[in-house]
Amino acid sequence: MALSDLEVFQEYAQTSMTEVQDQAIDKFNGSVRGGIILTSAAHEGDFSSTAIWAKISGLVRRRNAYGTGTVTQKILSQLVRTTVKVAAGTPPIEINPGMMKWIQKSPQEAGVVIGRQMAEDSMADMLNTGIMIYTAAVGNVTALNHDGTAATAKLESLMTGASKFGDRSQDIVAWLMHSKSAFDIYGQALANSQRLFNFGNVQVMDDGFGRPLIMTDSPNLLFDNVGTDNYYQMGLSTGGIIVEQGNEYTDNIETSNGDENILRTYQAEWAYQMGMKGFTWDTANGGKSPTDAALGTAANWDRVSTSDKDLAGVLVTTL
Repeated sequence: MALSDLEVFQEYAQTSMTEVQDQAIDKFNGSVRGGIILTSAAHEGDFSSTAIWAKISGLVRRRNAYGTGTVTQKILSQLVRTTVKVAAGTPPIEINPGMMKWIQKSPQEAGVVIGRQMAEDSMADMLNTGIMIYTAAVGNVTALNHDGTAATAKLESLMTGASKFGDRSQDIVAWLMHSKSAFDIYGQALANSQRLFNFGNVQVMDDGFGRPLIMTDSPNLLFDNVGTDNYYQMGLSTGGIIVEQGNEYTDNIETSNGDENILRTYQAEWAYQMGMKGFTWDTANGGKSPTDAALGTAANWDRVSTSDKDLAGVLVTTL
């Protein structure tokens, strides 16, 4: 491959990744009804902080129309919600020029293949990371958890989970769950004479209250509980998980001699911002450029919203 071929390869790899990911983001945002927001935004540095007005507790008091005396003041204040930048990238990928000529394949084709695979894997990485931080943080709020591990997932367990939001249960806009949980619920629905589900689309169904059931086999939706697999069902509120892609895509092609064949590798890197409704990243404990272990540690996500109903959602656990 000539130098111009390398430029073509890089252009096709990056363009393919961007276009495929943009299409996937639009489709995903629509299916989860805003429970997870994937968007594009450029952020400088390791963290991004947003100030939000805190809820004033006890704002309305009972007044004695005939009394006198000092009334304790309330303070209007702001809370700071911080998201953290997560760094990602590929390992070096061998694309040896001799091999490409040997199999008569063009750099454009190789670029498209790699770009599409990076887009798919990057989307999966962002989704899996979002699930991981959600189950860690929301799982640490007892009032928002329903333990349904006495049975498999069913409509009743979802409704009990949604009830944790009380009179604001309509704020739960979607359920995200493993396929095992989804098929347990489908099986129950098939036996239900009221036909609560429309089976025209087996990927996104309805819980009977208008909330779609989104199926994804993320490893972060199951965990081992004393030798038994347990599964999470996430009841997401609007804007529960926020993922912002940064404009930080960088790639490079390197060619080296000295081996039996000329070696050529491709490597890329990028970053995205991760945050949650009602929680802030603990910059002191969690640190910058966090590992998966740090992101999945509940203590690294500090609660900032006072009301449980202003948090990212609810969490149901079943067999």
